[in-house]
Amino acid sequence: MTKTKLIPLVLLAVTFTSCSSTKNLKFSQKADDIVTTTSLKEFLDSNKKPKVVLRINEGSVSANVTEDQNNDYLYNAIENQLLASGFIVRDRQLFNQIIGNKENNIDYQKLKEKSDTDLILELTKLNPQVTYETNKYYDKNDRERIESFYTYKRYGAAVEFKVVLIKSNEFAGVYKFNYTPCSQGKGCSISKSTSQLRKERSKQERYKTEAYEGVERDELEVFIKDATQKLVNEMMK
Repeated sequence: MTKTKLIPLVLLAVTFTSCSSTKNLKFSQKADDIVTTTSLKEFLDSNKKPKVVLRINEGSVSANVTEDQNNDYLYNAIENQLLASGFIVRDRQLFNQIIGNKENNIDYQKLKEKSDTDLILELTKLNPQVTYETNKYYDKNDRERIESFYTYKRYGAAVEFKVVLIKSNEFAGVYKFNYTPCSQGKGCSISKSTSQLRKERSKQERYKTEAYEGVERDELEVFIKDATQKLVNEMMK
């Protein structure tokens, strides 16, 4: 091959290399918030297989769903994890019917007897649209770099539970868990070049393209399962 034929190939290689680079995005894991009362610890010490019901505060729960989907897969994931951990899980709908009786709401001892339940695990908050943003990235040598003109965004999630001892109507614990994206290992690989990202950003601003609406379904389900297992571990300490 002649030198004149080599020149275009060399230029092409240089151009390709300059347009793409290895970048990793990292976020620091957000700390969980755990509170377990002495009353709950003492109850669980003497009741290794507690009877629990999951209640949903619908007003505080949002998720990335379509018209054909709902949050039941997440609620089922929580209940399945509780079952796997040795808890006796009561039917949610039946419990709601029982608690809907005003007499039972006033008399918690009666509510406990009729529902045969020890604990209410209330899902008080679920947010799959927690925004994490940074202008930092890490190159192939794991060196920190700073972007001058824009920032990177990823979605994380947060879930919060409240535990109530039915017999005494006692607020016995609160547990908040966070899913932080790109926080494990080397983080998330950013495969797009700087020029591609700039073009996409310009296009979004021009046509007002909507961003993705939260953590993906499968990823969110894994997070909820892990959070429930952490909840059980913290309760049973």
